[in-house]
Amino acid sequence: MDLERKTLVVSAIIALLLAMWGIAMGVYTESGAIMLDGVFNLLSSIMAFIGIRIAYLTSQNYNERFPMGYFAFEPLMVMVKGISILVLVAFALSANLQTMLAGGREPQIGMMLVYVVPAVAGCLLAWYVCLRSNQKQASNLLLAEQQGWLINSVISGAIGVALIIVLLIQDSSIGWIARYVDQILVIVFSLVFLKDPYLLVKNGFKELLLSAPDDAHTKPFLAALNEQSLVDGFSVADAMVMKTGRRFWVTLELECQQSQLALSDLVQQRKQLRALANQFYENNYTEIVFVEPKALSEDAAS
Repeated sequence: MDLERKTLVVSAIIALLLAMWGIAMGVYTESGAIMLDGVFNLLSSIMAFIGIRIAYLTSQNYNERFPMGYFAFEPLMVMVKGISILVLVAFALSANLQTMLAGGREPQIGMMLVYVVPAVAGCLLAWYVCLRSNQKQASNLLLAEQQGWLINSVISGAIGVALIIVLLIQDSSIGWIARYVDQILVIVFSLVFLKDPYLLVKNGFKELLLSAPDDAHTKPFLAALNEQSLVDGFSVADAMVMKTGRRFWVTLELECQQSQLALSDLVQQRKQLRALANQFYENNYTEIVFVEPKALSEDAAS
């Protein structure tokens, strides 16, 4: 089992343990913020276990059913995870707005503080594991996990900070705010972190539509391609780069400036450009297409 799958297994187990802890404490304390945290961890656990299967599939060879491999499953899962988080946030907003309008709820501050410490520790541990693994083996799945755990760490930590503030003000003239702290936390968290699941959905959708990747993925390679000294008789007519999960698909069209070229020149040119692509994309499929110059094509047509 490679590093990516090992990390996803660890992340899934931590998420499952925190989900059981969070949902149980959410039911006991009747805290919407804790329940949101617990359900978020449950969702993370489910997605991590699915991610383990997808990481295994992307390491397999092509077959008749999937002649291009399983790489599209990765952005699909990232997009589904983003949509799931958005749906969860929508339900959390709706439920807590209703509770707030109904007069709030008196929080069980002591038990909520008991929940926070192991929750924050577990989230930070999982975030660090995903961060280290993603640095060693870059992966969209690990990046999505890392971002999810960062969000979760902030949410759990903010619950603790808010509860400490409540303890300080509960006997003051503004102590009535305590009834609304739980709902305010959920609403603030939901609004602040809408951006991350939105980006997951956006980026996953772009890859599924075979949209061009960001400039950071294409500019360095295209710049090196422009500076590459080609075999005599060839010039670059067009270059296209697409990204599906961890796989980059590179298509290069080369104009043959001479009417006849040796097979050895074609083979040498293909090897040279594929070696160049390998310098920039660890996981890639590079197709070299040889075409006639437009002038020769027009002459032949006339």
